[in-house]
Amino acid sequence: MGITKRLLLVMFAMPFCCLGNTAAHAQISVTTARQLSFGAFSQGNAGGTVQVLADGTRSSTGDVILLNMGFLYFPAIFEVEAPQGTVINIMNGPDVPLTGSNGGSMTLHIGSSDQTLPFVSNAVPPARTSVKIGATLTVGTRINNPPGSYSGTFTITFIQE
Repeated sequence: MGITKRLLLVMFAMPFCCLGNTAAHAQISVTTARQLSFGAFSQGNAGGTVQVLADGTRSSTGDVILLNMGFLYFPAIFEVEAPQGTVINIMNGPDVPLTGSNGGSMTLHIGSSDQTLPFVSNAVPPARTSVKIGATLTVGTRINNPPGSYSGTFTITFIQE
């Protein structure tokens, strides 16, 4: 009896939104330095979750097996440029579905950042403050989530207070 490996690779785009009070302060600028990636994994009959934390560690629950096949995993990394002393908060958007290249969908939940919120920008422009944000992916059964690439879009709002 042979062993069948099922590979799931998750990639997606990350738009973001910047809000600022221009009457009182200069606006902040946010750029995406690295997109969120869960790497490669396989699921059994029950599914589970894959989590990438802001510190870059990856874990799974249920019968999801993490694979090291050359597909990297990492949190989303944003670079925030703001006047020194600016107070910045982050608001995560709602959970979003990721659609598969071979059908199926998974649910993405944006996690916490490596910054204690709200945080104060201590960098003097053009220097930037790096913000890492993790996420959790809910993986269904093999029937509901066939192997392939899954993608979607989520929103994170950076708020100048």
